Amino acid sequence: MAATVAPIAFVLYPLVHIFTLEITGLSAYYVYRQKMSAYSFGRGPLIGVHLLFMGLVVFELLRTSLLSTNFIDVYTIGGTIFVLADVVLLTLIAVTVYLVPKGVGYRGIVAELLSKKRQVLPFAAYVVLIAFAAVYLALAHPFSNPTDPSQYTATIIPGLVLPSPLFTPQYLEVLLSVLLIFMVYPSTLLVLAARKVKDKAIRRVLVILPVCWSGIGLDLLAFNGYVLSSLQIDATPFGYLIASVAFGVTALVFRRASLLTGFFEPTRVRQPGAAIYPFSTRLGSERGSVRELKALLEVDSSLAYEQVVVDFAVELSSNNLPVYAFTSKGSPVYNALNRVPGVRFYILSGKVSYPRPDDQPFQILVPNNDHAVLLDLLDKTIASNSATGAAIIFDSVSDMVLLTGVESAYKFLKQANESMGGNKVASIFLMTAGAHEERVVNVLRGLFPNILVYDASGLRMTRTA
Repeated sequence: MAATVAPIAFVLYPLVHIFTLEITGLSAYYVYRQKMSAYSFGRGPLIGVHLLFMGLVVFELLRTSLLSTNFIDVYTIGGTIFVLADVVLLTLIAVTVYLVPKGVGYRGIVAELLSKKRQVLPFAAYVVLIAFAAVYLALAHPFSNPTDPSQYTATIIPGLVLPSPLFTPQYLEVLLSVLLIFMVYPSTLLVLAARKVKDKAIRRVLVILPVCWSGIGLDLLAFNGYVLSSLQIDATPFGYLIASVAFGVTALVFRRASLLTGFFEPTRVRQPGAAIYPFSTRLGSERGSVRELKALLEVDSSLAYEQVVVDFAVELSSNNLPVYAFTSKGSPVYNALNRVPGVRFYILSGKVSYPRPDDQPFQILVPNNDHAVLLDLLDKTIASNSATGAAIIFDSVSDMVLLTGVESAYKFLKQANESMGGNKVASIFLMTAGAHEERVVNVLRGLFPNILVYDASGLRMTRTA
């Protein structure tokens, strides 16, 4: 029977391992290519986790392909140490997410850990336990190898057996302790980190991480523990396949948390050189008068009005005000502002129903027809920059009127102005001249304390508070 099923095994098990390697490799490449706005210290450890896991799967692939007892020593020691190293890196990520270190990179992580001994002691103790497990494994070899095929372990294919190591009960207890702590300690830190975050979307993302990691722990416990040791069935390729999917989800979730958190973090983006005042100069107003300007800007769409918006962004950014723009990807305003360093974008889109990160850093896709979501984002933006103030660019009022109607747009603009009133916020809301009836224009103008017009004669103020 074994002779007839062996060819199936040489196809099935190695193919599962190859598929697992492909999933993990794509996930690692995704982490490598993506830029992270916050929690950027986790990028290196996450890549390391993926590479170590791929090394483990390579060991598994060689074991199931070679079917050699001579390879078991290398497989057991190397594969187990890779798993233990992954546990250290994942726990390190959880600790640093909880502490939210200001430094970026390993020096920042170490400095933050050393400055908070209450957090570093349990982590250090856990690392010592893991190091002991690795060193003891390499020196003492607390496992036995099958010496002939009669001692091989059965697989899910009837009649097919594979060489598998058998750990001593004492060492299994050590590994079980490491695994159980991994399922509790990092998960607790991530849940606590989520509780410190005000934004619900970010909290939800941080809660998903411990679910994924606990799932990986349960997966290893099931396939490498219960199924292999208790049932004497070697189905580890499928356990690692499930773990690779969980790692992929972790990569996606971690990036989402990074982008969302980084987007709302208070920031001071200063343009190179001294502060400049291109918008004030164009308007003919005093320097500094634009810092808390709240205006409706009526523009002639046949002109390069986006340069006026750029001047507004550059002036306020050079004066240490973070700039946030609500606009559509590909619009003239987006294309122009995308060249201004430090501008953060809310990309208005009809393809999303909730805020989610775009492929580019500091860009979030938001629903263009959900005013409640837009107002919530506006409130968060103002609150997160309450100390410094912020600049808001909204492009455009005309699109909103055409998409949601005059009454709905009126309510949104009224509430938006109320949110910005009394705060250190500078804002311009763009409206296309000639796009609406005069009655509608007058209604919308009544919501703003200042009215700006940009036409062939230039930029001018037609009404001021």
